[in-house]
Parts: sequence; structure tokens; C-alpha cells
Amino acid sequence: MKSLANLSQQHVYVIGVSGGPDSMALLDMCRSYGLSFLVAHMNYQKRESAFRDEELVVNYCQRYEIPCYVKRQKKPCKGNFQAFARAERYHFYHELLEKYHGDAILLAHHLDDHLETYLMQMERGSKGVYYGIQEETVLYDCKVLRPLLSYTKQELLAYCIEHQVPYGFDESNFTDDYTRNRIRHSYIDHMSRKEKEELAAEIAEKNNKAQQVLEKTKAFLAVWQYDVAALCELDENFRKQVLRTWIYQECKEHVSEKLLDQLAGLLFKANNWTSDIGKRYCMSKEYGIVHIHVKDMPFYAYVLHEVACLHTPYFHTSLTGKSCEALTLYPQDFPITIRNVQEGDAIVLRLGRKKVHRWFIDRKIPSWERKCWPVVVNAQGNVILVPQIGCDIAHFSNNPSIFVVK
Repeated sequence: MKSLANLSQQHVYVIGVSGGPDSMALLDMCRSYGLSFLVAHMNYQKRESAFRDEELVVNYCQRYEIPCYVKRQKKPCKGNFQAFARAERYHFYHELLEKYHGDAILLAHHLDDHLETYLMQMERGSKGVYYGIQEETVLYDCKVLRPLLSYTKQELLAYCIEHQVPYGFDESNFTDDYTRNRIRHSYIDHMSRKEKEELAAEIAEKNNKAQQVLEKTKAFLAVWQYDVAALCELDENFRKQVLRTWIYQECKEHVSEKLLDQLAGLLFKANNWTSDIGKRYCMSKEYGIVHIHVKDMPFYAYVLHEVACLHTPYFHTSLTGKSCEALTLYPQDFPITIRNVQEGDAIVLRLGRKKVHRWFIDRKIPSWERKCWPVVVNAQGNVILVPQIGCDIAHFSNNPSIFVVK
């Protein structure tokens, strides 16, 4: 278990402090340990006590000459407030980390939070990569450390009282409006220290087993060639774990068990299919291959007025490459445009004129690859190169000007 004693005095930390007893205890402990840090306080201006909490955090920091940065959130919330508030808070943390060359965010999540999160996961039937709250993770590009996971909430409150550390209570925590509050009031508040430790041990054992499965999953994904047949040969539970991990790697989204069951079932269908994964991504099967991709591939077009090395998410240009990527350019060709292929595009090869989409079909190129495949168009509007097919007759030579690599 990591603790404050394991934190380096050579590092700079950003402490997220709300003004509640948990974060105020963390702040006071960090000061006592002589750590280098600054304080970040986010005021959402959503409750009557919000400015009281801001004041007590600022006053504490002024008393001990601690750098303190306050942000009053004014941006209108879109969608779920909890998700919105979390994103805005971490963006604030990230700004401070970048500006002051900080090493990590310190947050005051404790043992009760860990147990509550686990019970919420069990209630939802969630089977994520980790149960409960991780001591160390990365969120919104911020390294996050939680050194108080061995303390209960009551112990942190007792610390504040013993050391005369000011704190305020968030009145919204006293209601059962949120699932976490209901679980806290119904279960966690009635558990003894021993019962909490026993539940924490149960979670640790589950996480140990989950880690073993995750390592096995990553080993499979490292060599997998996206073929459906290899997935279908896996044990049902392991197949779902592979899909869960792969989806998170590609989309950074956790999906429901219901969707995983649906996707796992689709793998056995002989026909091609596409299924949504959240708002932005979808999964498709074509030619025995399964792939995750964005739903709507944007049109792109890069204009070059001269030969230049260019790096994009879809292709790059180079002075070296394969013959099927080579192109000889003449002054009248400029400016050239490199864009994704469009309906009706065709190229004149040695064996005659051929539509690019016909070539895709002949080569069994899946539709998601076709949508982002680059072509080079000259100033006259002619397609003069399709990487991996080659250039047209007029632009072939043994001394190419440029290579366009998909």
C-alpha cells in the first residue's frame, strides 16, 4: 500500500483540495511531511457552502504560505453534471501540472471510497479492468496518486479534529440522491474496521486475478491479426475479456456487459456487419477481419505546391519508398492534392483505366480502410497515384520525385 511516506520530497505535486475533511487532512499531512506542492481548488458555485469551502482552503494556504490556485467554474454544463465536473476539474489540474512542471496529482480518496466504488461496480454488474479505486493511475493525461487508501473516512475526520485542521461538509453528501451516497449510508457506515479490511482483502484478491487475466489478454492482442476465427476459438469468458480490453485500448471507453454479449455473438455470424460502440466508434466485420473505427471518416485534403515531406494521420510523403508508392511530378502537375478516395475516382494504368473502388473490391480491402485511403490528384484534376496500386502511365519513371506511403 502506497502512503505519504513513499512520496518523494524531490517531486512537485498538485493537491486537489475541496475543503472537506478528507482533502484537508491530506493537505495538512503533505505539509507535515515537508513535500513540495501547490493546491488546486475548484468552485462549481452550485451550493450555498461552496464559497465557505473556498475561503477555508485559501485561508489555510495563506497561513502556511502555500501556493493556492482557485478556479470558479462558469462554463455551462452539458449532459451529466458529475462527468462534466470531473472533466473540468482534471483539465484544471492538467494546466497546473504543465505550468509548474508538477509530477503528479494527489487526491484524498480513502478506504471507504474504495469500498463504495467496488460495491457500485458489483451492483451494476461491472467487470472492468480494476475493482475499486486504483492507488496510481492516469486520468485526462494526469498521473494521479491516492496515498490515503488505507485510512477510513472517520479516521481522516479524527485527524482533522486532533490537529485542528479546518474543514467543511458538502451538504449534498447527506442525501441519497446519488448511488454512492446510498451505498455509503446503507452499507459502509455500518461496517466495522475489521469488516472493511476483510472486504478490502476480497477486492485485492479479485484485482490480483483480474491482473493475471489482463496480462494474458495483452499477450493475445500483441500477436493477434484481427481475424475473427482466432477470436471464435477462445473460451467464451476470455473472448469477452479480449473484446473489453481491445475496445478500451482503441476507444478509451468502457462498454456494458450487454453490448459485449452482443458483439461476441455477432462474431459467429457469417455475413458482414457493423455495430455501434458509443457515439463516435463502431466495430465492423468484413472478409473475416474485425476492426474498430470512427463512424464518420472526415474528408481530408492536403495541398502541396512543391515536393515536401508531410506527415498526417492518413499517410506520409517521403523521398524513399516502394515502387507502388512512387510518383514522378512535372511543373504542370502543381499544386497537387492528396485526399481520401472519392466515389468515381479512377486511374489510367498500363492495363487500362480502372476505378479505384473496383480495385478495393478485387483486393478485398475492407470498407473502413477504403474511406481513409489516400489518392494524389494533380492540378488538372486527374488521379495520378493511388498508393499500393501505383501511378498512372504519364507519371511513371525510374527517377520518382516523391513517395506517398499509406
